[in-house]
Amino acid sequence: MTLYYYIARKFFYNVIRVQIALFALLLLIVSTDVMRFLSERGVETKVYIQLILVTLPESMSTTFPLVVLLGSMFTFLGMSRSSELVIVRASGVSAMKMLLAPTVVTVLIGLISITAWNPILAATIRKTSEIRAEYTGKGGNQMSISRDGLWLRQTGENSNFIIQARSSSRSGDILYGVRFHEFSTNGDLVRRIEASRAELQPGAWKLRNATQWRFLDKNLFETADIRPYAEIVIPTDLTSDRILSSFAAPKTISVWKLPEFIEQLNDSGFSSVRHRVFLQSQYATPLMLVAMMLIGAAFSLRHARFGHAGVMALLAILSGFLLFAIKSVAESLGQAQEVPILLATWAPPMAAALFALAYVLHVEDG
Repeated sequence: MTLYYYIARKFFYNVIRVQIALFALLLLIVSTDVMRFLSERGVETKVYIQLILVTLPESMSTTFPLVVLLGSMFTFLGMSRSSELVIVRASGVSAMKMLLAPTVVTVLIGLISITAWNPILAATIRKTSEIRAEYTGKGGNQMSISRDGLWLRQTGENSNFIIQARSSSRSGDILYGVRFHEFSTNGDLVRRIEASRAELQPGAWKLRNATQWRFLDKNLFETADIRPYAEIVIPTDLTSDRILSSFAAPKTISVWKLPEFIEQLNDSGFSSVRHRVFLQSQYATPLMLVAMMLIGAAFSLRHARFGHAGVMALLAILSGFLLFAIKSVAESLGQAQEVPILLATWAPPMAAALFALAYVLHVEDG
């Protein structure tokens, strides 16, 4: 048992060392990007620091599988060069048993990543978007989902609309049970329109069987001019694609709240495929990290004996990037509903882990 604790501790320390080194590199890259973004906007120093701090977690999360791969490589390369692997093998411990300890550590790191790190990451991504939107002026039209239905904000030059709907078509171009609330640029409620159906056409919303309340005095709602209309046309620059893209991105929602959000999307009539793919991808994080750890170990266990350490390290890194690419393509196919979501999110890391284990068995046990 002492041997497994030793390997696990060595692997964990190497992961931390690699993360610290990569953090310094990411800090330099992110700082440069933030300075380029804010340099012409005349902001205070604290805004630079704030944007850098909230941008770093996303970059760290993206590169963390690579950190695990490099940590695994450095662990077994170090043990190989110090002849520790020779001693371990001589004591009757196989390569598969040696991989047990770092596998347990990797799974625990993956679980912590899902349960604790993901909510922090989602909050920082939202904050990053808010800060950038504040200085670019691209807050635009925003969609949100609640148990009362869906809410859409439409901004214009002379007035703003808050749109509430009971449900929608999957493409977002038809809303059912809608209410349009029009506000002036000063924030005063100008009119309210209720309709059984609103259809998005090029350049306009077309409301059918509508009733309009035009408020003549903002303090006296009793004086509202109420009239029914068979059809009302409201200009808009929205499109179906813009409506769908204005939903909260999956990565901005905590994994704890994402299942509820998916349920609300389904109840409102929208497609939740993109969010379900992301959720399953998050659930597969421990397996993904285990696959990266096994890839690093598979190309490191026999370096000292056979040489070509640099070539094997390069192959390990290229294999890690290949897994990233395959995972991205598979998830894209899952979002397009070309393959089942579970297959798209779980198959790539599972296949990579099995291939790495097969390679370890081949080179170690013949």
